[in-house]
Amino acid sequence: MRPTAIRILTDLAVLATTVIVLFYLSKALPGYSDYFRYAYGGLILAGGVLVARDVSRIVAVDFRSGLGKEALVLSNAIAVIGYIASAVASAAYLSFSPTALLAGAAFSGLVLGLALQPTLGSFFAGVLILLSGAVRPGSHVRILTWRIPFQWAFTPGYKYFSPDSVYAGYMGEVKEVGLFFTKIITEEGQMMKIPNTIIATDAAILSYTQENYFFNVRYEFPNRFDPEVVLLRVRELMNKYPVVNLFVNEQSDKEYYIIKAVLNAQEKDHALIKSDILTRIIRLHRELEEAEAKAASSASSTGKPS
Repeated sequence: MRPTAIRILTDLAVLATTVIVLFYLSKALPGYSDYFRYAYGGLILAGGVLVARDVSRIVAVDFRSGLGKEALVLSNAIAVIGYIASAVASAAYLSFSPTALLAGAAFSGLVLGLALQPTLGSFFAGVLILLSGAVRPGSHVRILTWRIPFQWAFTPGYKYFSPDSVYAGYMGEVKEVGLFFTKIITEEGQMMKIPNTIIATDAAILSYTQENYFFNVRYEFPNRFDPEVVLLRVRELMNKYPVVNLFVNEQSDKEYYIIKAVLNAQEKDHALIKSDILTRIIRLHRELEEAEAKAASSASSTGKPS
């Protein structure tokens, strides 16, 4: 039997046993009916929470093969709806009047509001994220916020040679959107749990999960290589890729210039495409240098200037 099924049966057995015990106690102690009414109300709340939790786990585990990562979103949504429905059902059973509910809410706000503000904020932020779909399991995102310290590498200088700009934030794949935390697998393979309040209110989400999006490939060539020849050769070696534009981007210093290729491809393919293009350009660079060396050697052997 699956662990999920065992846990569900255990929860149901505990609930059934508790109901039976309360029933016989209420018959044996008729003078305490009001207390048993509150006990039943608490049991409705606890039972609803347990059932909602168990159903959400079934969806997350057993429906994952069919729904994929969307099963986690559905699981969390079921849990939230079940918790709210349990609270409403418990309040309805206890016959709380609107005035009593308002008074209770005010009292709870005064007593528990400040103490539970971060926790409740994360909970309702999690509900907002689930409903809005701001981030979804399986999406690749970068979290940009001052509340999560991030420091990029300043050295070596070529580390950020290829991008035109650097986004200071953590990048990774969204693993799960929970009720209080969103779990992200970073580029280093570590699990990062980010409070939902940060994602919902204090962070910009840079998404890399589009069907098609633009990315750049840049490379530096010495000035002694004719830019027109280089651009022609580079365009030939990239003819099988979706090149949007290819041009001389800038002069890096007095001895070098940078060419830039702008491509449009699916997110899942761009890393391999970029790797292949850079490999081909490096080989081209070597070919140009070898051709230059052969021309210089031939010129020196014939006594002609190179």
